[in-house]
Amino acid sequence: FTLLFFSFCALTIWVIWVAMQTGFPAKPAANVAKLAPGFVPEFSAMAFALALLATLAWAWLVKWRIGHHRAAIWKSMVLPAAGAALCWLLLMSLWLPLLDFARSYGPLVQKIQGITGSATCLQYAGLSQAQGTAFLFHGKVRLQPLQRPDSDCPWLIMDEKNLPLLSDKINKLGWDPVVTVQRPADRNERILVFRSAKEQSPDALGLPALTSD
Repeated sequence: FTLLFFSFCALTIWVIWVAMQTGFPAKPAANVAKLAPGFVPEFSAMAFALALLATLAWAWLVKWRIGHHRAAIWKSMVLPAAGAALCWLLLMSLWLPLLDFARSYGPLVQKIQGITGSATCLQYAGLSQAQGTAFLFHGKVRLQPLQRPDSDCPWLIMDEKNLPLLSDKINKLGWDPVVTVQRPADRNERILVFRSAKEQSPDALGLPALTSD
């Protein structure tokens, strides 16, 4: 069972990685594109070499255990420990860019900075602690609590889930919605981007108003 389980897991990781890099097999590649839209895989020679060495070491260990110590194979934790280490190493080398893309807020922040341009200050309302930290870390911007539009802080961002609670206040303060930006790997997490009602309209900015990205 140990041999079959960890060998199957390692094979699955390799097949999906090959699909990400080459597009074949087509079905795993399509699944990755669906689950992580916008992800662009990059080949890393170091990660590939590390994963290949680990896989070869696993193959050698399997051959050694079943070829020379058949009677002791059920009494040792060598194979389970090595199999777990192998799968962890493959995930942290071959799949690390994909996992980082799927779990990180970096792509979301980059999308929003493509809208706000060179703005170094963003007003915020209804953001979670994780979202706020992501903008501070990935965006290197200053965050300012919601108030009236300011020339030094002309953009407002907020979690879409909090719009019903804050929509009246946002409208009274003079903010207009510009676009909704979805976190690539999470359909339920969207950030609304607002700009001063006195500034350019969404059409002038070349952006669709309140549409999914």
